[in-house]
This record gives sequence, C-alpha cells and structure tokens, in this order.
Amino acid sequence: MTQTTTTTTTEWTIKEIEAMTENDAQEMAIESMVIKDHNIYFVDFGGYFGYSALVFKNNHHIRYADDYALHHEGKAIYELREWYIEALNNKLYTEAELLTPIKSYDEAELKSYFIRNYYGMQEDYISLWFSGTNEEREKAKKAIENMIYNPVAFAYYDKSKENFVNHHIELFNQFNKIREQRTYDPEYMESAFYKEMSNHEYYINWQGDWDVCSCFCNCVYGEDKTYRDYLSEAGFSEEIINAFTAAKRKYIKACNESDF
Repeated sequence: MTQTTTTTTTEWTIKEIEAMTENDAQEMAIESMVIKDHNIYFVDFGGYFGYSALVFKNNHHIRYADDYALHHEGKAIYELREWYIEALNNKLYTEAELLTPIKSYDEAELKSYFIRNYYGMQEDYISLWFSGTNEEREKAKKAIENMIYNPVAFAYYDKSKENFVNHHIELFNQFNKIREQRTYDPEYMESAFYKEMSNHEYYINWQGDWDVCSCFCNCVYGEDKTYRDYLSEAGFSEEIINAFTAAKRKYIKACNESDF
C-alpha cells in the first residue's frame, strides 16, 4: 500500500514515536508492506529521526524492531528503504520459520533474540525491568498483582492472555529443543565457540574459557580450570571439545594477524 503525505516539520522525540499506534503510522506512512507477518510502515519524520521504518503486529507497536535514519548517516531515502527491507527480513520471523532447522549459530542467536524481545510485544504487558517515577512504580506493582508472569518476555500479562503466554513459552521451548540438536555438531559448535570468543575478547580475557563455555552450559568457575574441564563436566563429547580447540586456534591466529 502506498500513499502520498506531507512530511511534518515537528521535531519528534523517541517517546512520541514509540507511543504511536498503528492507526497513527498508517496515517503518516509514505508506504507500507508486510514482512514476515508484521506490518511495516515507512514514515518520514524529518529532523533527527528522518525516514524510518515502524513495525506492528497484532495491532501492537513492536517498537524495539523499529529503525531510523539517524542510525544510517549518509544514506539516501531509496538506500534506507532497501536497508530496512533487508534488515527486517533478517530480524523478523514467522512462527513457522522459528521452528525450522537451524543453519548457523548467527541464525540461532537472531531467532532467540526475536522470541525473547519482539514476540511478546504483540500483546499489552508490563515489563519486569520497570523504569519510571516512584509513583509509577507503585502503580505498576499493584497492577501486576493480578497478572500472569511470562518468563520468556520477562513481563506480566493480563490473565485473559494466559493462552498467549503459554503459547509463547511453548514456542521458546520448542525452539530450544531444535537449537540443542546443533550442539552435537562439531562444525556448528566450532563456529559458535569462535563467535563467543570474539564477543568476550577471549585473546585478552583471563577468564575467557569460563566466559565462552558458560554461553553453552552451566559452568562452575575454577581458577585452575580450562575449557576442557568445563566442557567435560557439562557432558560434551571429545569431538565438541576438539571443536573448541580448533576455534581457539583460529581465533588466536586471526588476532595475531590483525592490528590487535
């Protein structure tokens, strides 16, 4: 769907944008489309935020998935449009996609992030991570007394949304079962270990073995322990331990060859 609008000269704030309803987005949209069962509205806010992409599902603003021109300095509108479409196709998922076999560690991380951070926003909720005035905090505490806690979203939902919460939890459990299957694949785990070594600055991290291994199992820290100890205690096979060795060798080589 496309429509012609006149860009407002109002200087928008992030709170105002994130508070927009789907009707608001529809009225301001230059263009809209559906990506992975989510409604996307392209809006030019002018000023600081500029040409942006707003995401909605089930008539709720999935505001954490929004993207703004301010994050992509120097890009023209046509470039931003292409960027948003590609990026949203890589960060949003249908439920069917979430339960397909996982091809890579990066894909697993993106799917997990979507389920934990975006999926739950399609219904009204009160976040466990509350921020606001003391008065607002007390009001929220009183409100959640009669609400259902969703451990996947770290949020509270109205009791009428019990089926949604249960479905969200089951979806996450099913995804984790599929993800767990890949932990037996040495090639997959080598790439996974390598990625977490990069994330935890393994080359200069004095507790790097624990930091990396703890991404994949519950490890009891020990100053004299190595990755072999942690992975063995967690029940990983020698093949997977060798995958860590290969990832470590590859990572250290990359660091030595860089300007690190």
